Amino acid sequence: MSHANVLQGRLYRLYERYVGEPDSQKDVYGYWLFVTGYLVSFAGVGIFLTGLPNAGGSVNVFYWRMSVTLAALGLPLAMLGIVLLLPVRWRAVQVTLGGAGLSVLGVLAFQFAYPQHWRSGANYTSEIVALYTVGIAVIAGVAVLVPVVTGKQGMFVEDELLNLADQPPVLIGDSTTGTLFSVFRKTDKDWTWRAIQQDAVADSTRTTESRATARESVEEVRELVGKAGMLEITTAAFRLYEDDGQWRWVLMQEDGGVVAESGTVYSARDGVEDSVSFTKDTGPSAPIIDIDGAAIDYYREGDEWHWRVIDENRQSLAGDVAAHPDKESATAAVEDLQSLVPDARVLALDDVGAELYEDDDQWRWRVVDSGDRELATSGTTFSERRLAEASADGFFEDIGDATVVEKGRAGFEVFSEANRWDWRLVDSTEEIVARNTESADSSGALVHRASNIANTAATADVVSIEAGDYEIYPGETGWHWRFVTADRTIVADREGGYETPDEAREIIQAVRSQASEADLLEFESSAFQQYKTDDDQWRWRLIDEGGAVLADSGQSYESKAGAGQAMQTLKEKAPDAEILEIETAAFELVRTDDDQWRWRLIDEGGNLIAEGASTHPSRQAARQAMDLLVDLSPDADVREMADPVFQLYTDDGEWAWRYVTVENETIADGTETRGTRDDAAAHVEEVRTAAVNAPVNVLETYAIELAATDSWSWRVFDPSRAVVATGTRQYSDRDGALRDIDTLRANADSAPIFEIDGAAIRLTHHNDGFGWVLIDRERNSYARSPAQYDTRAAVLDAIERLKELVPDAHTIDFGDAGFELFEDDDGWRWRLLDQNEQIVATGATPFETQAEAKDRIETVRDFVATASVLEIDDPTFELNYQNDGWIWRLVDGNGNSLAQSIEVYPTRQEARAAMQTLKDQAPDGHVTVAQ
Repeated sequence: MSHANVLQGRLYRLYERYVGEPDSQKDVYGYWLFVTGYLVSFAGVGIFLTGLPNAGGSVNVFYWRMSVTLAALGLPLAMLGIVLLLPVRWRAVQVTLGGAGLSVLGVLAFQFAYPQHWRSGANYTSEIVALYTVGIAVIAGVAVLVPVVTGKQGMFVEDELLNLADQPPVLIGDSTTGTLFSVFRKTDKDWTWRAIQQDAVADSTRTTESRATARESVEEVRELVGKAGMLEITTAAFRLYEDDGQWRWVLMQEDGGVVAESGTVYSARDGVEDSVSFTKDTGPSAPIIDIDGAAIDYYREGDEWHWRVIDENRQSLAGDVAAHPDKESATAAVEDLQSLVPDARVLALDDVGAELYEDDDQWRWRVVDSGDRELATSGTTFSERRLAEASADGFFEDIGDATVVEKGRAGFEVFSEANRWDWRLVDSTEEIVARNTESADSSGALVHRASNIANTAATADVVSIEAGDYEIYPGETGWHWRFVTADRTIVADREGGYETPDEAREIIQAVRSQASEADLLEFESSAFQQYKTDDDQWRWRLIDEGGAVLADSGQSYESKAGAGQAMQTLKEKAPDAEILEIETAAFELVRTDDDQWRWRLIDEGGNLIAEGASTHPSRQAARQAMDLLVDLSPDADVREMADPVFQLYTDDGEWAWRYVTVENETIADGTETRGTRDDAAAHVEEVRTAAVNAPVNVLETYAIELAATDSWSWRVFDPSRAVVATGTRQYSDRDGALRDIDTLRANADSAPIFEIDGAAIRLTHHNDGFGWVLIDRERNSYARSPAQYDTRAAVLDAIERLKELVPDAHTIDFGDAGFELFEDDDGWRWRLLDQNEQIVATGATPFETQAEAKDRIETVRDFVATASVLEIDDPTFELNYQNDGWIWRLVDGNGNSLAQSIEVYPTRQEARAAMQTLKDQAPDGHVTVAQ
């Protein structure tokens, strides 16, 4: 025998003597590695504790190196031994050996580095410690800590299921017979073995989630087997159980299969016995409830009553929307259903629609969505239905183009009435504070004017004109001036194109100074004018009655006489022309080409410095306009007007204002006059506040106004701000209101207008499909669909079928009891109902078709008639006939199956004998775990 085998044998014997029977060779090596590592580490620590490394007050390198080396080598050896003792795979052992190797390399490196390169010199301390620590971490972390941290078996830990293939087939349920070789050793003798014949006798009828629970189940069976009595079932039987104070029963056939069970549990034994008696008495003759077309089925849930409409296949066609306190109430609800459904209109709204309805002898309309939520009602009532319908039709026709505005925010509203466009300014209190002065054919010009006010109102000056004022304003060719009266009539102007306002101001001063002294030059047809130029020279010119120059001197003369002599030469050719001498500024009244009159003011040099802004039908009217300038000019203010202004003015003793542009166009005024100038000025400031940067909303048809208080709401008004519709819902946020508004606007074109005359069947649509609800005009609900349909077409077909069958539906009626077929998630079943439609018994087995469930009832009748009544209080062995043979089953006091025989025995005696063998041997049976 080799030395290795001798050593192995000694290690095994020592392990068996001092530890116990090893499960594998790995356990033996692991244990002795752990002991060796422990002793080596203890030796290293012991050397340190003796003080030898520091003997004599100085460091003894030899003892220090020995102490650290032994302690460091012992730790990975001990940890490697622990790993070998754990249920780990060979891969884990390999990884652990690698970690131990790294640690040993760290120890060898310490031997090399200490003391010259340990914390001094080249100093390899960190590298050596890191190498050693990594090795220890690999051993502890990979092989031991991974399953602890992850909470599950990792790649290094053995899986119990992986070893099932090594177990005997009989032990893991793969076979019912087999041979087991048992290896054993008697006291103080050598090892031997024995072959054992295995026969599987019984299987558990339950599974558990853990090994511990399975072992507890085994212990329960071992305990109950000894107490269990014998019970043989030769015919069908009612079995009574008590479970936690609750009584119930099941009906079993000869093979132990459950045929039926009680429809409820009972608090007392008398209740379950009465239920069995009722089933035995009525079951054999109870009719099967048949339905021709449709029927009304009344049923109870607790103390409340319900109804449903079912067809011949017992498929539900309709159901109630709420429980009823008694059957009479449920019957009255069904009568309402049958009277309302035939003439009920089907409301299949895709999105929105308008419902016409009467309200105190008046007609109104309301907007509802596909979920029958009321979104809005009409803003007024109507005396006739046709008027309400016309209003709703107009509403849907125009609401798609409605503009959304916000209450509490000032804004301009451009609107159309009678084919003319106007605008108004509404402040934050919903008051109209300004309006346009002239209507337009389209909205474009008014939008421009309103935007102009919004952009310029902030800096617009507030002015007033007593009688007349000069205004200097910019134009395309420079600066101009005009003389205007309080009513904005332009008396005089001069579009001179001055480069600066000051140049225009100088001309105005000239006009003011010369107008009062200017003479009036009048002539009939034409006239010669002599005038002095700026360089003190004299010239002449011939003008017609319109002021047009027909001829001039062509040169200057040093004296007036010289100019006169030259003029006389031409006068012979124009004998009717008058001679006008201009020594100072003068007014001229001239005739225009269209036979109108106007005036103009020329200076002593003959230069035009002012003229009437408009023509007049007569010379007298032109002269009156000229006199107005002469009268008002001396006291007139001169004002530079680079931007629009608010002008205050009086009107029959009341004060008002107007908004005037640079071009002298009045584009806005107030809606009412004020008593004083200060009141008018204050109102101007209110208008300014509302107008500055206010949005300009074009109301093509309607405006939808959003309002926010504690919640959000909305209403619709027409161009005259008359309320057309009022939203009836309250929203938690602005987006919620806008969603309903957008739905209304987007679907108005296709929205139907309808009236509920008596009742209507309203379609519903949810995430799980389509349904319906029967409602009256007050929105009271009477019935609902029993289920959701996949498509709109399917629910419409179901409604048509309901309308066809409900009027003739009869009430399901039977005597003391009746069998009813029904379908649940598992398939078709039957149940036995008493006269109150309480469930007394329910079939235990589902069937694929209604016909199969119906056929089963005939078999149940036979079982019920001959079934005995059994009461089980203790665990019991049952002998049942099954699959052309006999089996035994162990049940507890509650009727729960714990175990049953694996083999089906040809005779009852053999099954009984096998059951008795288990009963005799199981209490002392050995428990083993296959893993």
